[in-house]
Amino acid sequence: MTTEATYDELQAILLARDFRADDRVVQIGANLAAARAGAMLASVGTHPDMRILIGLSVDNLAVAGAVPAVREFSFHARSAFEGEAVMDQGTVFDDTASPDVFFVGGLQVDRRGNVNLLGVPDDAGGWAVRGPGPVGLATMSTNCRGYYILMPAHSPRSFVERVASITALGDRTRRRELGLPGGGARLLLSPLGVFDFDDDGDMRLASVHPGVTVDDVTAATGFPLVIPDDVPETIPPTADELRLLRERIDPEGLLRA
Repeated sequence: MTTEATYDELQAILLARDFRADDRVVQIGANLAAARAGAMLASVGTHPDMRILIGLSVDNLAVAGAVPAVREFSFHARSAFEGEAVMDQGTVFDDTASPDVFFVGGLQVDRRGNVNLLGVPDDAGGWAVRGPGPVGLATMSTNCRGYYILMPAHSPRSFVERVASITALGDRTRRRELGLPGGGARLLLSPLGVFDFDDDGDMRLASVHPGVTVDDVTAATGFPLVIPDDVPETIPPTADELRLLRERIDPEGLLRA
């Protein structure tokens, strides 16, 4: 088995490593297969009592006969037959509005951690790029104890000085001013590295992925990052982590596609 991980596999493993000891309820957003795999990976290892809310189903792998498949979409009809319980649509966004962990994707992110999933406007008052929109995103990112930002690309077009629209408010200063109850963004994962936020709330480079340099990251970012004096390399997946991910969590190889 090759020990070289894809970006999606690396994301899943980094998430599984970072979950807190008291993370017990994890809400998976739509179409985030790496987040789903990361939660399931943690639940069969370090977090055996974790409840994972996937689409309309509730999964606890400690009592599951088999690990639910990692699919292209969270709201997949087959998920309703795999969980230990099923929720209706209103329950997903209301009764479970304060999970311990949530995940946020975006078309754009800025230096303060604000995320835009609505769209990128053009110069004519329309949309150059139209995103899927913020359904459930404001509620979850406001109330959850902490969320992870998963960016599929890293370029000056996606890492911008200021997002065109805010669908998840990451700015720690503004969150405090508004009295938002949740813990805000924990980490941001991109194809180039791992990022957190300093005490002032500005995005900081925490590690670079293997084969990536600090100069690569700064060149691909449309704003000045906080760069520590010593930036480590992201610890790559171990053979055991990859084996568990590929053999039990994602045997069909969706994260390797």
